[in-house]
Amino acid sequence: MGTMKRLEYMTILRQKLVDGGLGNDEINDALEFYEELFLDGGYENEEKTAQNLGDPEKLAQQILAENGAVGFVKPEYKMEDAVDNRGAQQSQQPQPDYDIAPDNRNTALLIIVIVSAIVWFPTLIGLLAGAVALAIGLAAGIFSIGCAGVGALVVGAVTTFQAPPVGILTMGVGLFLIGLGVLLFIPFCKFAVGLFKKFFTWLIGGLRKLFYNVQNNKAVNENG
Repeated sequence: MGTMKRLEYMTILRQKLVDGGLGNDEINDALEFYEELFLDGGYENEEKTAQNLGDPEKLAQQILAENGAVGFVKPEYKMEDAVDNRGAQQSQQPQPDYDIAPDNRNTALLIIVIVSAIVWFPTLIGLLAGAVALAIGLAAGIFSIGCAGVGALVVGAVTTFQAPPVGILTMGVGLFLIGLGVLLFIPFCKFAVGLFKKFFTWLIGGLRKLFYNVQNNKAVNENG
């Protein structure tokens, strides 16, 4: 099997499943599964993923066998029809009764997402703004604990010359607050950054997958 990428591989696989007489729903389910494998492998590893899956024709035979499909049988043409009228023969060739129209669910979903953006986009922006404001507020509160500790440390150092016990106690409180601020601030920043990173990764991944599937359906439709 020569090296091929996702689009070529999936086009061949779809056509072989169609030729095998597999139902449209079963074809879509099978293609969706293998599309997920290509997505997981990444665009740069499409050829490697195709090699791991093996020959698309053999894979199609396996899928057909698992679904109990008997395979596609070409209709027989009568010799007398070809002798009588070649032009009429071409127009009267039996047509397969299967539906090869690609699944348009992803396209419809994309249209719904775009049309409803007037509702969900401001809501999403509002939620993100609220989350950012909350994160900033918490970070500011933790930072203020550290600042209070620095202030207490300075006051304690000055007070030590006038009232040593009070100054030492104040310095101890200041050191405690500084340590507490550092202890809380660094993990909180890591947690907040990681949380926002995961959210945007999920959002971009979902949109990328949606556009990816729509592009694939369009390409498959253009290729037959």
